[in-house]
Amino acid sequence: MARQGLKERGVNRVAVLVYGGGAVLLAPWIVVLALSQEQSTDGYRLRLSSLGMSVFIVAALVRAAITCRRQSPGVVVPAPLAATFLFISGWFDTITAKHAPLAIALAYDVFVKLPTIVLAVWLALRMARDRGAHHSVPAWVPTAFVAATIVLVPWFVTVLRLIQRTSELHNLRLFWTGLDIFELVSMAASGWYLYRRSPYVAVSAMVTAALLFSDAWFNVVTTVHVAHRAGRSQAVEAIQAGGISVS
Repeated sequence: MARQGLKERGVNRVAVLVYGGGAVLLAPWIVVLALSQEQSTDGYRLRLSSLGMSVFIVAALVRAAITCRRQSPGVVVPAPLAATFLFISGWFDTITAKHAPLAIALAYDVFVKLPTIVLAVWLALRMARDRGAHHSVPAWVPTAFVAATIVLVPWFVTVLRLIQRTSELHNLRLFWTGLDIFELVSMAASGWYLYRRSPYVAVSAMVTAALLFSDAWFNVVTTVHVAHRAGRSQAVEAIQAGGISVS
């Protein structure tokens, strides 16, 4: 009966199952992660991680400005991506840092990143609601995205020059648990919007994609060296146990 109802309404059952099932499966994983995740550990390739996120943010903002300029409904793709990448970038930098953010970093978060996030989300929701109508993009929005990009780029360059390649990361339990909670909420919202045939599903789906991508990016880039290091340590211990000196 439920399948027939979804089919009659033109709802993709597989997509609903993927989003809804993913949210359900994430719930126990969040509990396991909260109980087992270390609070602090070394983070590797932090410059590469920061560079990647900076490129993703700038590319999304530039694309959002271009699609807005063209009055294209396709802005519902780059705008949520830009907002999510900006949010996760700030979340990672703030939560995992040993000390509270410097005044200039906090100023960028409050006066540049936060307004840009709000603007991008507002625009994406407005375009989704109006189903891409041309009047949904105010004339000043492309300029706002360009201005945000111009202001953010010098900050990204400064961070890349100051950040260490390897550094101890703190509050990882809060960071990873929080990120997974964000993913659960966005996946559940996408499943619900899809089930209700809401136009907002385009926005929530892009947010989900950006969150999952960010999760994989930070996980692979900043911890990929851990497995290699552990394997090397085990090899050294095995050689030493065999009576061979390792310099």
